[in-house]
Amino acid sequence: MSERIRVIQVGLGGMGQGWLNTLKSCEDVDIVGVVDLREEAARAAAEKVGIGAENAGTDMHAALEKYQPDAVVDVTIPAAHKEVTLTALAAGCHVIGEKPLSDSLPNAQEMVRAAEKAGKIYMVSQNYRWAKSVRAIRKAIQDGLIGKVTAANIDFYIGAHFGGFRDEMDHPLLLDMSIHHFDMLRCVTGVDPQAVYCLEYNPHGSWYKGDVATTAIFEMTEGIVFTYRGSWCAEGHNTNWNGHWRIIGDKGTIIWDGADVLTAEILTGAKEGFTRPKELVEIARPEVGPEGLGGSLARFVTAIWEGGQPETWCGDNIRSVAMVFGAVESAGRGERIEVNW
Repeated sequence: MSERIRVIQVGLGGMGQGWLNTLKSCEDVDIVGVVDLREEAARAAAEKVGIGAENAGTDMHAALEKYQPDAVVDVTIPAAHKEVTLTALAAGCHVIGEKPLSDSLPNAQEMVRAAEKAGKIYMVSQNYRWAKSVRAIRKAIQDGLIGKVTAANIDFYIGAHFGGFRDEMDHPLLLDMSIHHFDMLRCVTGVDPQAVYCLEYNPHGSWYKGDVATTAIFEMTEGIVFTYRGSWCAEGHNTNWNGHWRIIGDKGTIIWDGADVLTAEILTGAKEGFTRPKELVEIARPEVGPEGLGGSLARFVTAIWEGGQPETWCGDNIRSVAMVFGAVESAGRGERIEVNW
């Protein structure tokens, strides 16, 4: 491997532009080629990052053979993740891909097995979990600020007029957005799903083809109950993209509004009163390194250079995506189901 990691990016849509900018600004990475089904998009991206239109193409196999990259950045639609990832792994490349890991649990399982067999890193970006607030909540829980966690709630409501493929997707909220919230919940609590009951529906006035609102109750390990309510066609009083959080422990509760407000109210130790005395504590947000896509890329690069698996490697991330597919299955069957991966 050269001093800098040679990468090709596959997929140059809206999210692809963000990844292009992130890769271009990383001193540890050289973009050697770009691939998209639309030749004009590939050529424009190549010019944007200064590698010349001759390094743009529509054929991933040809790009892998031509450039012999160390890694592939997969920013394609979920239905294409399996093909892109398996092709990259077979060519001896590490892979970092966008969420969700895949468009079905069997495909995700096959991708995890392929990465393990190849001995390469396959990391799912999950860029939301690198935010300072998420890392601060995780540390507060690990430090025992609110005692043993017993329950967690996330509410997410945004009237999102995307246009394009999301409007035509089945399960657009669960597949394309809720995965972030489920993964962040796993990140801060350190627990995994066991079972779920989910109701999925498409509210009156929705501009989506698929069901875009949901209520789900997850039974997690360590006895934690996680309740999730969300909609992508809720007009008015929208939450932050992170959602609104309440995490309850046996010694107090953490509240996060998804943006600026991050506090805990914890017991003072007094043992009298109908509601026991509590004190309000501001939770500090320490510096934790790059956030967003830059945080994902930094951890991917570190794993390549130092060995080992990054935090969101596919073998762990499949537990987050299993929550999505479990919720979808539960909604379809109208009953509680066990979550497996």
